Amino acid sequence: MEYNGPIVFIDDDPDDQLFFKPLLEEIAPENDIIIFSDGQKAIEFLRTTDQALFLIISEVSLNGMNGLELRRQIEADPLLRKKAIPFVFYTHPVYRHLVEEAYELTIQGFFEKHNNMARMRTQLQAIIDYWSNCLHPNRFNE
Repeated sequence: MEYNGPIVFIDDDPDDQLFFKPLLEEIAPENDIIIFSDGQKAIEFLRTTDQALFLIISEVSLNGMNGLELRRQIEADPLLRKKAIPFVFYTHPVYRHLVEEAYELTIQGFFEKHNNMARMRTQLQAIIDYWSNCLHPNRFNE
């Protein structure tokens, strides 16, 4: 089973990219971290990669294609749906209507970014730990 596939992190804030990449590398040293700053580039990558991806972590508010539209496109694409890549939102600020809309798109989690480093590390560690131990379709070799 593939547990060490890349983590895709999608966020258009350069500061968040600089902050979260080393944090994710520390928490998940066996996983490559692939960063995208917009949903369109991320969906193009998802459609063309042969890699067994471990997890997608996406901001909701992105320039151009936002995270919700990205998730809609993944759900609408039979090949991407079959890959069963776990998808979580990690965003700030959080609004109830966004959480409700996101869960209608069968996401696997919705988390709020905090400005406290220890809290963010704990959240991301919990997400990585959960998906490291969870069985789902893309973890089985043919």
